[in-house]
Formats: sequence, structure tokens, C-alpha cells
Amino acid sequence: MTRWVPSTQTSAWVALLAGVLPLWLLGLAVSLEGFPAPPVPPVVGLTAFLLALILGGVALWRGWLRPEIAVIGLFPLLLVPLFDEITTTYKTPFIFACAALLSAAIGGLQAARLPRVWQGALLLAAAVLTLALAGHAVANFWDLTARLGYHECFPDAFGCAPLPADAPPWWALFLF
Repeated sequence: MTRWVPSTQTSAWVALLAGVLPLWLLGLAVSLEGFPAPPVPPVVGLTAFLLALILGGVALWRGWLRPEIAVIGLFPLLLVPLFDEITTTYKTPFIFACAALLSAAIGGLQAARLPRVWQGALLLAAAVLTLALAGHAVANFWDLTARLGYHECFPDAFGCAPLPADAPPWWALFLF
């Protein structure tokens, strides 16, 4: 079978979609776990998870997706233990911000005419930077909960006080 290589603008969009769609579907799937429960049925998360695996596998098999980008597409699975016990008020936007950063990196690298080794190194650097920003957001979240006086209780968890209305927005914890 001939490998499909993006050579036209249309095929470049297909390659970009093949690269980012599994990433976003897995991001959606892992963001649906938590408290307070999102207003989306669990079957949506399971469907997104299965679609990510199926679409990623088909894209790899057809040659639309490079293996290194497929591995980066699994990145949301790394975020599950990192964002564990964080309220979905913050966790969901954190996950989607990580997916947006990696999507920008995937799109930029697919548009760049760099040697494949450099593209892989830059993709790895983007993943490490995204993971560092995610860790920074988590540290800021737990610092916030300590300042608000949460001890042995998690914001928005059953039996615990909700986050105050004047709590900082998610992007402030992610960036600052």
C-alpha cells in the first residue's frame, strides 16, 4: 500500500485533523471523570475514548498519522493522575488548554519544513512544556485550596464547601 503524504492544502488539513482529533477526543473522555460530575452522560466519555482509539488506529494504518504524533495524542491519559482530585471547574479547562497547546504544536510542525528528527524533538519539547504548565497549574490549585482553608476535603466534593465565587479563574492558575 502506498503511504499517503500530505502534498496539497486539502491533504494537509486531513493530516492535521488526523493528528489532533484523537487528542481532543481523549481530552474530552478524561475530562468527564470527576466532581462535580459534568452535565454529560458517562457514555459520551466512553464513546469519545473508543473513537479516539479507533480513529487514531485507522489514521496510523492508512498513513495519515505519524507514530510520534499518535503517541502525543495519548497525552491526556498522562493528565489523569496529575489532575486527580481536582474539581472539574478547573480540571476540564486545564485538560483542554493542554490539548490546545499540543494541537498548536502539531499544526506548526506539520506546516514546518524541518527534518523529521527536528520535528520529533520539537514535538517532545512541546509535550514537556505542556506537562510543566499542567504541573504548575496543579501546584497553584493546591496552593489555592490551602489558602482557602480546605483540609482533608476537596472543593466541590460531596460534603465539602464549594469553591467561592471570587476564586481565581482557571487560566490564572495555568499561566501565573
